[in-house]
Amino acid sequence: MEKTKGIHIWLYTILTAGIIAALIWGFTASKSAKALEITNENQYNRAFHELVGYVDEIDTLLSKAQLTKSPAQMATLSSDIFRQSAEAKSCLGQLPTSQVQLDNTSKFLSQVGDYTYVLSQSMINGDEISQEEYDNLASMNEYASSLKTTLSDIQSRIYSGEVSISASNGKKSGTVADAAGNGILEDLENVEKSFDEYPSLIYDGPFSEHIENIESVMLKSSSDISQEEALTRAENFLGISGMTFEGLSENTAIQAYTFIKDTENGQISVSITKKGGYVLSYLNSRDIDGENLDIAAATEKAAQFLQKNGFYSMADSYYEKSGGIATINFAYVQDNVTCYSDLVKVRVALDNGDIVGIESKGYLMNHTQRDLSSPALTMEDAHAKISAGLEVSGTKLALVPKDSMREVLCYEFKGAFNGKNFIVYVNAENGREEEIFLLIESENGILTI
Repeated sequence: MEKTKGIHIWLYTILTAGIIAALIWGFTASKSAKALEITNENQYNRAFHELVGYVDEIDTLLSKAQLTKSPAQMATLSSDIFRQSAEAKSCLGQLPTSQVQLDNTSKFLSQVGDYTYVLSQSMINGDEISQEEYDNLASMNEYASSLKTTLSDIQSRIYSGEVSISASNGKKSGTVADAAGNGILEDLENVEKSFDEYPSLIYDGPFSEHIENIESVMLKSSSDISQEEALTRAENFLGISGMTFEGLSENTAIQAYTFIKDTENGQISVSITKKGGYVLSYLNSRDIDGENLDIAAATEKAAQFLQKNGFYSMADSYYEKSGGIATINFAYVQDNVTCYSDLVKVRVALDNGDIVGIESKGYLMNHTQRDLSSPALTMEDAHAKISAGLEVSGTKLALVPKDSMREVLCYEFKGAFNGKNFIVYVNAENGREEEIFLLIESENGILTI
């Protein structure tokens, strides 16, 4: 009897200890969850507060930009706007906005910094801002002012306790959707909708409207081919059979059918464009058994491959080596002018010279026969525009793509300065210095930065 009673006491003791431990654990977990929620809320509030400040500053700077006639002043203002817009985008990205798309708002912040920078560069180069460009600045100013007002109103409601960015209303906290009941979701959606009528901007910058809607120059007049025809072209290109359809790329500048085949040594994949039936990309992921070819031999293999497959008048430029594979860049040459937009990358296996990859998007997007006019400047005139410190070792004409996808005819000067190799591009029409690149040369390749 005493033994049974002792067992019961022992069991009760363990049970009581377990309950106490569970209560302590629950209290600790609840306290930790609450602390985490408070930390997240503080981070969201800080990001939102800074976002309002940056947008406020953008609004002020845009007002000033409409008044300046000084290239130096516009350069200062555009630099400030560019920095403020980048910070504003960063703050926007820190908010829990997974349930509401803010693409238009983010796009506006990108364009406002980019557009004013382009205007400042134009003024530095001696051009005057047109009335249309001033009108664009005024429109941006109006949208920035409206955005500031809306965000400031949300901020006031947050500070008053009326709304909370991560308020859960009984749901899992941490997303804007959770705050729908207190109005933040609706407010942010209204912010996004306010940009629905935002005008399209076409300018010489990477966020220009025309870049988003760009289409392939080479393929735009080509007819569509079927999946079956694409498969035939893929297998003929590789000289194999038995490939299977993986998918059709959507919402891209170049739609393509992709086919794959598993092998004993990896997988082979190839993408054929829906328009025209060209090879967009090819990759053979087989293992590479050492390096038996040097870069000169690999380049020759790649050049022969391009010639065989209809890529004519191509010149090699830069390359890199990794994992026993050399990736060599080739650009189209027309009338002794290197067209860097028409780019093809070829991957060569250094164990036996097999072509194990190709990427031709640049070529397919841009290739066409250009109407190349004679340069207004002679090579000697252009040479006089660059620094006397550059020891020039090579010169040629090249079409250089800008961020806006516009091509500029330039003289390319390759040379050395302070023990490093550089490439300087001088506009062949007006003598402006368009680009300067540092050549990074090592045993693993030649790249530019």
